[in-house]
Amino acid sequence: MLNFQEFQEYVQMNLRDVLPEEHKEVSIDLNQVQKNNGKELHGLNVKPVDSNIAPTIYLDGYFEKYQNGANLDSLMTDIARIAVENINPPTEFGNIAQDFRDFNFVKDKIIMVAVNTERNKAMLADTPHQNREDLSLIYKVMLGNDQDGIATVTIKNSHMEYWGVTADEIHQCATENSKELLPVTIQSMNEIMREMFSKDGMPDEMAEAMFEEMPVNQQMYVISNTTRVNGAAAMFYEDALSGLAEQMESDLFILPSSVHECIAVSTELGTPESLAEMVQEVNGTQVAEDEFLSDHVYRYDAKERTISLADTTLAEIESKVSENTATYEASETNTEGARPRHHR
Repeated sequence: MLNFQEFQEYVQMNLRDVLPEEHKEVSIDLNQVQKNNGKELHGLNVKPVDSNIAPTIYLDGYFEKYQNGANLDSLMTDIARIAVENINPPTEFGNIAQDFRDFNFVKDKIIMVAVNTERNKAMLADTPHQNREDLSLIYKVMLGNDQDGIATVTIKNSHMEYWGVTADEIHQCATENSKELLPVTIQSMNEIMREMFSKDGMPDEMAEAMFEEMPVNQQMYVISNTTRVNGAAAMFYEDALSGLAEQMESDLFILPSSVHECIAVSTELGTPESLAEMVQEVNGTQVAEDEFLSDHVYRYDAKERTISLADTTLAEIESKVSENTATYEASETNTEGARPRHHR
């Protein structure tokens, strides 16, 4: 059985043989892509010789199928099919490399995304961002949004310098555009459950009976955006939470479910410490590594309209990170000292 490196090289060397004759004139290259929270994926770029845009096919999932017994020839056929389906970019992407150089082209397409600061330190080093407690808001240019998903490019310091704009200008564009391009959605958990069961064929009357409406201050509310992608950033939209807090007549605790959504409850429904334990349990068992946002709970102050950490402080988080780093470094030192010395 091939190891992952051998699998990647096999696909790269043999994919052209599987492609249809009209698509054999392509360059096929391997690359590594850093995703959220430092997760690294391994991609295959298949680019026509007359194009400057190449679709990326991630091989990690295919290798997992291979490890689980999938036939290698069948996987190659599937990879070739995906390559052919995406080898010609949409018409609107034909001049994207040139268009992206023009700030007037991108300025109305800039959106903001919330990520965990500590887990994305390397990425943030060359990416404009604003810190929000233990989170950071980064910015992306949204190039497409259809039934197949959202196409975005993360803005780097080099882009900002080329455009001749400041980080504050980028942030201003993002705050205005995000509310228009990705409007906030706030739904009660009961409403979401009713919709799910109705889509599965349950009669509406039965679904409504199973998930009756409860007093607003006793419910959990899911906050996201209309695409349900990177929707946790919606909690930072201006006035996004004020209406819900007004209905509840209380401040809110915000529980980060993932980068895609968060949950809001009345501060009467529990302590921040107990809610943080629940968040950490879910993160540890149900949230994918690259979708993790935070292990901590936030408080929305309805009067001040501000969001702050509720179960801890930023200083305590940074202190724990420093302790863990020191412990790791000490462990590395001990390990180094324990290695046997070899003499020639």
